[in-house]
Amino acid sequence: MVRDVKTRRLDCGNGAVDRISKLPSSLLTLILKRLPIRDVARTSILSKTWRGIWVMHPHLVFDEEFFKQFISKEVRRIPFSVVVKTISSILLLHTGPLLTFHLSIPKYLSLHQCLDTGFWISNILNNGVRNLEILNKQPVFYRMPSYIFSCVDLTYLKLVKCVLNPPLGFGGFCNLTDLVFVTVKITTDLSFGTRLKRIHLEDCTGIQHLGCLVKNNNDLIALTIFVSGEFDWRLFESIQKPQLLRLTLNGVANFRNEVINLDKLIGSMPRINYLDVDNLFLESLKPGAAVVERFITTLEDLYLANVGFHNLVRSQCVLCLIKISPNLQHLGIQLESKVNSSDDTDLMVLWVDIILDQLTTVEIKGIVGSRAEFQFIKLLLATTPSLGWIKLEKDKTINDPKEELRISRELLEFPRASTAAQITWT
Repeated sequence: MVRDVKTRRLDCGNGAVDRISKLPSSLLTLILKRLPIRDVARTSILSKTWRGIWVMHPHLVFDEEFFKQFISKEVRRIPFSVVVKTISSILLLHTGPLLTFHLSIPKYLSLHQCLDTGFWISNILNNGVRNLEILNKQPVFYRMPSYIFSCVDLTYLKLVKCVLNPPLGFGGFCNLTDLVFVTVKITTDLSFGTRLKRIHLEDCTGIQHLGCLVKNNNDLIALTIFVSGEFDWRLFESIQKPQLLRLTLNGVANFRNEVINLDKLIGSMPRINYLDVDNLFLESLKPGAAVVERFITTLEDLYLANVGFHNLVRSQCVLCLIKISPNLQHLGIQLESKVNSSDDTDLMVLWVDIILDQLTTVEIKGIVGSRAEFQFIKLLLATTPSLGWIKLEKDKTINDPKEELRISRELLEFPRASTAAQITWT
């Protein structure tokens, strides 16, 4: 038994058995992919085999962990020249294709003053990079060099706090499938080819320059826009897509303050199965939006933020969106806490011919116990025969235990069309 154990031990002398190096190259690449870039570089001293693997490593990630290793213990800051030299050396030694390049720029590193940055981006683009992430955490925006627009191999692009100034006549990244922009300034018209599947825009300016994003795209399945200036609903005109789209619009103003004809919008929209909008969208709807003849038959998930039942017109729009979604399965509502105490709105007269026989789950947050809120929840429970559960969450301003008990008792007494429906109050 002892002899058998000894035969399985690795010999540390000249007869050492290097089992890891004999693994298939695909497995070695996966091992390196899970290591910090500094540890990946250290493998080059193991053997000639590892040295060759290191210089051809297709995933280069310069994240926060990478930069932390350069922080001086005496002055607690990163020596700028050492960092630049290290990254440049790694890129110069690299051979073969480069699939992933991730650069997370710390706020204390003045990368916009570094002349090597252009070389880095030019180098990775020449190596056919597929996934590119530039995360700028400095107070100053980083202006992306023009070479980025010549990269035809990109499939994933994520930029944080950058400026994009595409050249005149730029036709887009023809192979791009995923796009994430956070705090990005877009200065001129920009498109991204016809293969784009997912778009995420957050805190961006100049999104009006993305007029060709939707019109020229046939594969789009998810569009998310958070707090990013003005959105032109005309992008949806004259397009019909076979895919089911996830659409999220929060904190997005209506382009040129034009009112939205909901009936026309639904007719020109792509097939949507997930819709997440807020009060800015509801306020943009044309008066009389409650009278809509079209249905969104593909919509299964509807989420509404900053909803206030104190406003009759906005309440009409909320009920309209629910009514024209006969196959709705999940409903989520975040109420406006400071305005829902008004009891002026009578939802009974608005809730006509609404039966939601597919709705199974409901979540409503920000309840203050107003008459309009009670009416909405009562009508919802009475017209949802397939409801499984409804989660009701009080507003943070409700601090009185007696008031909370009063609200919960009244809610739990409402009749339910579904015998299986469970009400949760938190």
